[in-house]
Amino acid sequence: MNISNLPDAPGVYFFKKGKKILYIGKATSLKDRVKSYFARDILLTRGPLIKKMLEEANKIEFVQTDSVLEALILEAHEIKRYQPVFNSKEKDDKSYNFVTFTKEDFPKVIVTRGSGTYGPFPHGGELKEALKIIRKIFPYRDGKCKLAGKPCFNAQIGLCPGPCAGWISKKDYRKIIRHLKLFFEAKKPRLIKSIEKEMGTLARLHKFEEAEFI
Repeated sequence: MNISNLPDAPGVYFFKKGKKILYIGKATSLKDRVKSYFARDILLTRGPLIKKMLEEANKIEFVQTDSVLEALILEAHEIKRYQPVFNSKEKDDKSYNFVTFTKEDFPKVIVTRGSGTYGPFPHGGELKEALKIIRKIFPYRDGKCKLAGKPCFNAQIGLCPGPCAGWISKKDYRKIIRHLKLFFEAKKPRLIKSIEKEMGTLARLHKFEEAEFI
């Protein structure tokens, strides 16, 4: 396995045995992260399970991303898609975090444990920090937002689009949810295309300030 060609950039890496994916991980630096698996003290730092995985693996592949946030989302998506044996053995399924969209007219976006719409996310702290960033881009309703006719706290600070206060229609809120779903499904090109289309529509309607915001 040649790791010298790995970039010093964020992304997701795959340890494989032939075509079979054994383990999936994410990295701030693909080069540094994968290199760390070949340290002499790997048994002490990562344990016997990862050591066994390394003994079986004969290939490393990777996908470079534009940000650490995208690497986090892509890792969860690929783990769910392929369910690599060493990822599932490394941690009890019940301890994984998931992002769940509730089935309502104005769906809430909440973090659940053990199962959910998107995930698994192995590290709860990382997911929490990621959601802080995502919410600034795509404001959403959470479990604290009650449809009571007045703005919740997050609506007042711009992190909720305000279905609680009637500030947004079901149609426009579902656009936000659609964008969020594309993001959590690691479909960045489709997401960007959807946003560009929305921007173009607003521009044709001469809603230039809204188009600029988009």
